[in-house]
Amino acid sequence: MNDFVVVAIFNNQKETMKLRSVLERKKIPYIIQDETVVSVDPLQSIGFGNITLKVEKQNTELVKKILVDLKKEKFIIQ
Repeated sequence: MNDFVVVAIFNNQKETMKLRSVLERKKIPYIIQDETVVSVDPLQSIGFGNITLKVEKQNTELVKKILVDLKKEKFIIQ
């Protein structure tokens, strides 16, 4: 199995919706963690560390470019 790395951290589910469709359209494998927990109880985001986007290591730069194109560069983890 390929290694997945954290590329971005989001505060709420709304911020991930368009990104999800772009990644699926481009057939880029991804994992979005803690999205359901944070959407059900936003106050839990503090305890769970918000919503994390993970992608395969070889797709990191491509996904960062997509985030910049979507004006979501503030969520990128350096």
